Amino acid sequence: MNFPNNKKTFLAKSDKSKKGSIDEKVVSLLETINNLPDYYSTSSCSGRVYLWKGTGKKSETQWLKVSHDLIGNDFFDSDEKNAVVWLRLEGMIMHIACKDLGAANALLEKARKFYKKSCILTASSKIIVEIRGSEFMEMPLYKEGKLLFSGDLLWLKEVINQKLEKMWKDAEKFRKSI
Repeated sequence: MNFPNNKKTFLAKSDKSKKGSIDEKVVSLLETINNLPDYYSTSSCSGRVYLWKGTGKKSETQWLKVSHDLIGNDFFDSDEKNAVVWLRLEGMIMHIACKDLGAANALLEKARKFYKKSCILTASSKIIVEIRGSEFMEMPLYKEGKLLFSGDLLWLKEVINQKLEKMWKDAEKFRKSI
């Protein structure tokens, strides 16, 4: 199949993400990318914050709460009594299929102004560019029901919300640049 047919077929598929829908905060960026003839999005996340427990391996991790929006004061509440509960903030990530290496390099040149960790993820059967934000935070928050963070939870909420807002502003700046 050629690139336009691959694009049409892929974009017609239903969302298979864990969330089950596209993050509202990146819809306009995805539309901009998908309207360009040399690109289409294969996956995306606008950035998220979540509480989790488990080993950290994807298959052995249970999300307790997740938000792709600003969080409120109650986000940190947990009733887990027999586990370590972790707080994690992840930056925006997108995978973009590109028509050829020239298109991939052109996209990377623009993306790296905002997302320094962006790269060509694969160049075998499909050329996929990964656009990845560098915002990241992770810390144990509870151990067996006891809050481990000794600081101000309102301050922590503000830090997280500021990081989320910065991610969304950067996504809009990136959208305008392409």
